[in-house]
This record gives sequence, structure tokens and C-alpha cells, in this order.
Amino acid sequence: MELWENVILTGYLLWGSWYDIRKRAVPVGVLFLGGVLAGFGYVCEGAVIFIVWKGFECSRLVALLPGILLLLLSKATKEIGEADGIVLALTGFISRDKNILLILGISLLYIFLYAMFLFCRKRNRSLQIPYLPFLLAAYITAWMTG
Repeated sequence: MELWENVILTGYLLWGSWYDIRKRAVPVGVLFLGGVLAGFGYVCEGAVIFIVWKGFECSRLVALLPGILLLLLSKATKEIGEADGIVLALTGFISRDKNILLILGISLLYIFLYAMFLFCRKRNRSLQIPYLPFLLAAYITAWMTG
């Protein structure tokens, strides 16, 4: 089941990354599909029975926090896309709390290195850099390393 989770989430992040690179925005339909996939995976996992008998799984709530914080930061600063926070929250919900902070840290490292490269080449501070491709690269890195 975990392999399919990883493959589906990688495909979803690849699709979202393509939109983020090409259009500098992620359509609502793509975000909605991610929510449907997360919900479907949760139900297939037997979560409905789990909720009824044992309460909501706390690890999923903890895994939502980085995405929610990024979403709040995007609302406050208007410099970060709202879709980035939503996709990060969905990634956390699907992968649980086991890797989300690692994925976030790796993605921020990748985007920092890319921004430094661009800054050294062009000396332009007003570039918009799509975040989802770096989130995808970080997710694949975390998946492959373990």
C-alpha cells in the first residue's frame, strides 16, 4: 500500500509542478483532486472504522501543520502562493508525520540553492520561483533515502 501511496503522490506532485512551472499557478481542480485522493486513500486504509472506534489519528493532524503554517504565511505576506501551502498540507496528510518535516526542509534547501544560483547569475531579486517542483524533488529524495 505504501508503494502505491508514493507513486500516486509523486504523480500528483509532478502534475502540480507542471502547472506551477508553466502557468505560475495551480488550478483549483488540481488541488481538489489532491484532496479527493487523500480522502480516498484515508478511507481505503480503513480509517472510517478507526475514527469510529479509536478517534482521529493525531499523526495526520501533526503532518498538516507545516502546510497550514505555509498557507497562513502566504495569506500574511502575499509573497507565497496559497496552493503551495495546500499541496504541502495534502502531502503531509498522505505521508503522515513520518517525513513531512524532512520533505519541507529538503525542499527549502533545494529552493535556496536554486535561488542563490539564479541570484549569482542574474542579480535579480524580483524573480518568481515555483515551489512545487522543489517539493516534488524533496519528496522523491525522502522516498528514495528511506
